[in-house]
Amino acid sequence: MKNSIVLALVVVLQVIGNVFLSRGMRQVGDTGPLSRAALLDFSLHTVTNPFVLLGVALLIAFFILYLTALSRLDLSFVLPMTAATYVLTALFSWLILRETISSARWAGTLAVTVGILLVGASEQKAAKQRAGEQASAD
Repeated sequence: MKNSIVLALVVVLQVIGNVFLSRGMRQVGDTGPLSRAALLDFSLHTVTNPFVLLGVALLIAFFILYLTALSRLDLSFVLPMTAATYVLTALFSWLILRETISSARWAGTLAVTVGILLVGASEQKAAKQRAGEQASAD
């Protein structure tokens, strides 16, 4: 599988997995006062909720593909390239979960994403320069 496809799947699976997990946990609700019976009831509702189960399955698939990406590429490249999760998570949370996202949160999300992409791009450029210098030395 091409690295760009793996990275795209990493982003999509993480975002959709987290959205389903959040939706399922909202259906499960809070544990309330902590007691053995409340924790047992909470656990039972959690592991039987279809949104939670789907979210966990998607996040397991995400993690396997993330490990695949890390086995092929530098972490300093993989992590910035997955920065799209920030924007997509906010977008999907707004569209699917009907969360209210302030303009300040949108601006912050975009600023973090741009910063991470700049770091990733500069690291990729530096890695290419190091590879070129290494090839010249050999």
